[in-house]
Amino acid sequence: MLRVTLIVFVLSLTPTAVWSQSYFEQIGWTSPSEPLSFLYPQQVEHVYRNNGQQLVWFDLQQSSQLEFQLELIEQSGVSPLISQLLHQLRFYRESNQWYQYDLLATDALIAYMSYAELAKHHGKTWFFEEKILQPLPLPSAAALQELQASIQSQQLDALIDAYTPDSDDYQGLIETYLRIASQRYDIVPLYTQETRLKRVGDLLENREALLQRLQQVDVDLFAVERQLGYFDEQLEVAVKQFQRMHGLKPDGIIGPNTLRWLNKSTKDRLKIIAINAERSRIWPEERNTIILVNVPGYQLEYWFAGESMFESQVIVGRESRQTPVMTISLESVVLNPTWNVPWKIMVEDIIPAVKENPAYLSKHNIKIIRSWTSSQIIDPTMVDWYGTHPKAFPFRMRQMSGEQNALGLYKFNTPNDRAIFLHDTPSKHLFNEPMRAYSSGCVRVKDADQFAARLLENQGIDLAEIQQTTTRSNKSIPLRQRIPVHIIYQTAWSEGGVVQYRDDIYRLDNQ
Repeated sequence: MLRVTLIVFVLSLTPTAVWSQSYFEQIGWTSPSEPLSFLYPQQVEHVYRNNGQQLVWFDLQQSSQLEFQLELIEQSGVSPLISQLLHQLRFYRESNQWYQYDLLATDALIAYMSYAELAKHHGKTWFFEEKILQPLPLPSAAALQELQASIQSQQLDALIDAYTPDSDDYQGLIETYLRIASQRYDIVPLYTQETRLKRVGDLLENREALLQRLQQVDVDLFAVERQLGYFDEQLEVAVKQFQRMHGLKPDGIIGPNTLRWLNKSTKDRLKIIAINAERSRIWPEERNTIILVNVPGYQLEYWFAGESMFESQVIVGRESRQTPVMTISLESVVLNPTWNVPWKIMVEDIIPAVKENPAYLSKHNIKIIRSWTSSQIIDPTMVDWYGTHPKAFPFRMRQMSGEQNALGLYKFNTPNDRAIFLHDTPSKHLFNEPMRAYSSGCVRVKDADQFAARLLENQGIDLAEIQQTTTRSNKSIPLRQRIPVHIIYQTAWSEGGVVQYRDDIYRLDNQ
């Protein structure tokens, strides 16, 4: 783990609750006129009684390490209570009130340990739905024993490490956070341009500002000359690198989206990195056999036996029909699937389309089924399309197999109550778009045929042999071993030592 010595500005807040400090007043550490706010007052008193009423935090490196972990939580916005502890700690440190600092640091460490223990189970709620507004329960008994042992051995730094992620991705995010934070008070001018687009050969009115903005995110400017006043080919290479880092089309043209990311503030970048560093606590660390889908990254990766076997672009749900953060299991691969149209899509999309164009159903090979418990096909001309309110529509719809089926030729079945699964698509041109939030919630996979072949091959099943006998008929192939599918939401991650940034398509970073 990194040994963090980052020192940041002091902010003080009014305590939310104050407990009696009689024990610490008796030993001369506090006075009634200087009450402290604790989250775990009884446990803090227990720690100091067991430590012979001695200070715990006499190593500045250890306390700075704790403060940095609390800073990441504060930047993520997940816990106002932990943020308040951090502000109080900074105040006592800057004002050299070391007894008060010592007590609050111990209380904060207990809170941090509880947060780290519970994040794996409750992090999806904390990071995507509701902040932590109440004190968390005490850490486990084993954790409190580790705390006491670490105090006795004077190894609080190792204890903090043990409750902090140690993946390469996390470390890469933290290294970039520290580098950016060290420059947080540097004044870097905004890059502006007089025309909407700038490309090779154009005059650049603010070329130096552009170079400074590129340098902020470690774009390689080694071959770029500083004295020129126009957009040269070396600068185009640097702009393309910047665009790839931000999930933009790497065309080397500075347009509105590139300009927006160029002028992203240091404060905003630190927040993006912090929330994603904290989210890494809830994602799976094991890479044995697993499928990972990163929604804002529009990317899928399939691991088998500890090796990356397949990577692909994906299309995810649009903002009004978001692909949820969830864990599901891939149970089978369906060839030439039919599509039972979900009720919401039927009511909001298809029925209005049929009213505008009666040929819509035949064009898209959609059949009308008597009910959700029946398989009887009925004549669509017998349906009162205009006299029946869409939400009272008594029938269901099924799109038959074929290349124009909304699921394409492959469905990767993951049974769940939200009807979210992976599948092929006939709309393959959408994979050419850098921003790919177009679906109704399910995940469309590019090169689905290769994905299916690789999945089945690793389970000892020959897809080509099966396809020779199915002749375009609908067929489900059960997997011999189910594969966990983790749908995650990361707007920043480290890749080869370089942090990649993506747009917060569902605006969840500020949830």
